[in-house]
Amino acid sequence: MLQSLAITPDGNRRYAKKHGLTLEESYRKGFEKAEEVFDWCLEVPTLKSATMYALSSENFRRNKDELDLLYFLFDYYFKQLAKNRKIHDNEVRVRIIGRTEDLEPIRDAIDELHAATEDHNRYTLNIALGYGGRAEIIDAIKKAANNGGIDSLTENNFSQYLYQPADIDLMIRTGASHRLSNFLIWQASYAELYFLDKLWPEFEKEDFQEAINFFNQTKRNFGK
Repeated sequence: MLQSLAITPDGNRRYAKKHGLTLEESYRKGFEKAEEVFDWCLEVPTLKSATMYALSSENFRRNKDELDLLYFLFDYYFKQLAKNRKIHDNEVRVRIIGRTEDLEPIRDAIDELHAATEDHNRYTLNIALGYGGRAEIIDAIKKAANNGGIDSLTENNFSQYLYQPADIDLMIRTGASHRLSNFLIWQASYAELYFLDKLWPEFEKEDFQEAINFFNQTKRNFGK
């Protein structure tokens, strides 16, 4: 049963080059596509959470102009999301996960989004920003140690210290690369991986449905 999926929306910059667009035009298309995909997620009856890889910790190495553009877009779309009727009608809790202390330019928008949705509990949308899977594990270990629980850590209880505790059932990645790229490396240990060549803005509903069908037709035995 598909309860939790993750998406790596790769290919915005290549889409800009392919279609002769500015980076801002391409990123806007990428943000709009993310909104579409979230709508599709709400149509999957068993799904309880979705996690979108929006900005990795490694992406902070990009040039300042590109990062400023991304911060501008995140600020705008997060403020829109906080007021989105669909979010509230479907009781979606939105969480920004990662080392959010590095996201000062959009701190107000993040706080506004968290506050607007914190009481919702029917569905969870995680947006990974300033995120790295290895960093998440290190931070979880530190949190466990600070809570005095380091000696009692097990595979079963370790997840409570992660930014996003739920195991991932299905991971979808666009853009033709076949790798995790340091995304949810603990939670995705038994995830089904679905890769496709389309660039992120080219991702369509039939592609999403094919990924769901792939998952539903896969027999999962978790190593048994």
